Amino acid sequence: MNELQVTFNGRSYTFQPGQTVLIGRLSDNSIVVSDPTVSRRHAQLTWGPVGWLFENLGQARAFQEGHEVRQVIVRRPVELSLASRQGPVLRLEPLHAAGAPAPFEAGSQTARIPAPAAAPPPGFGPPGALGPPPGAYSPPGGYSSPAGSYGPPPGSYGPPPGGWAAPPGAGPEAAHPPGVGDELVLAFEILVPVKTWLRDAGWRQGLRLLVIAYALLPLVFLAFLSSSSSLAVPGFAYSLYVAPLWAIAFWLLLRPGRIAALEIYVGIAIIIWVTIWLNVVTVNINDHLVSAVRNGNFLAALAVGYNEEITKALPILLAALILLKFRATKLNVRMWMFLGTISGLTFGILEERLYTEMAIAQVANASAVSQADAGVLDFAFRVFVDGFEHAVWAGVAAFFIGIAINYPRRRWQLILFGISIVAVLHGLNDWSVSTFNSYWPGILIQAVSLLLFIGYTMSASSIERQVRRTPLFRGDSMAMDVLSEPKETGGS
Repeated sequence: MNELQVTFNGRSYTFQPGQTVLIGRLSDNSIVVSDPTVSRRHAQLTWGPVGWLFENLGQARAFQEGHEVRQVIVRRPVELSLASRQGPVLRLEPLHAAGAPAPFEAGSQTARIPAPAAAPPPGFGPPGALGPPPGAYSPPGGYSSPAGSYGPPPGSYGPPPGGWAAPPGAGPEAAHPPGVGDELVLAFEILVPVKTWLRDAGWRQGLRLLVIAYALLPLVFLAFLSSSSSLAVPGFAYSLYVAPLWAIAFWLLLRPGRIAALEIYVGIAIIIWVTIWLNVVTVNINDHLVSAVRNGNFLAALAVGYNEEITKALPILLAALILLKFRATKLNVRMWMFLGTISGLTFGILEERLYTEMAIAQVANASAVSQADAGVLDFAFRVFVDGFEHAVWAGVAAFFIGIAINYPRRRWQLILFGISIVAVLHGLNDWSVSTFNSYWPGILIQAVSLLLFIGYTMSASSIERQVRRTPLFRGDSMAMDVLSEPKETGGS
């Protein structure tokens, strides 16, 4: 039969060959072990050429008779402790035939040759029967003796002449030892278990899929974009490639909580808004200011800073007001900061098309190695860092928007203050590029920006608690008195 019986916490489970048995804390595992020391996906049992195989998943641990094991071939009943020597115990028992123990295996310390059978007592079995009753145990191939009596010849403990016969239903390898070719195939299937990998639930984990995508995408870019006639295409493609990595980093820094359908819809709306507003409004305003910025006009650079930071902050503010007005919902401040970084990354991706095109053109037209190097470095900066800078500034502005929405008094002052901080930093950054023949002022400005952003990621909860207790930020807002003040649904 080759079934496997697993017993845990007084309950038994039976599995058929071909099934993958997952063990761990998650509710969708085949066997749920609700012990905090056990991993969500702790181990699995799979059927293969050698029978049932127990394997730990990831860094999970298991112990057999006090010794740590990674894999166990289940040829006999075994008990395994999960996570530690004192952890939850699983009993694994192969069922080779209904009610029968495992067949003899050469070299197995647990295999036992059945002892000689005694003559049946009077009345054993149906009247006139010479064998054991139906369903009674008999060794593989049946008993044999010269006289036709029960059991092997007296004093014999070895297999009968010719060896044991294969048990009913067993494969040909049970009666015939494998050849060299069969052994090589078996060894390859053990060492390169492709079938087991393909059935593994770990493929559904996003991190593994992300690693595969990020390993293959550069090659895909080469295949599809190498014949492109637009210099903006490589920068746009690689900016899209890098942006999700920054988004993951921001999520890990902010820990904004569970991202449900509502947050996903808001994020999509922010991306659409930034894309449309930048191309319709922001670019046209910047076109009238770019010459003055290049000539070192600080007021023009400051106007560019406000123009671009309002582009990123406006969808955050509108989304917060709409949720408050029509759904009576408040997201926590950390979530607004995370959505602000999404707005900034979107802006950066769209802006980088222009700058990466200029960098590639500089490399193509370079008359010296230093010029080509500068173009390559500028391309790398735009792809890897430009969107990150915009996300940092937008995240800081979104922090103040989140505070202002959740606590109405001084609402517009808070919003203006938050946008002004990053707009001034943005303007100083653009002005320093055209004024100083050095990258160091820009590095200093970015260091200050990062200090603000990371500071707010660390202290967002404590700042919000202080705001909640301070009358300065509470009360009615004259500008927003048309909005009712609902009960908060989120918190840091």
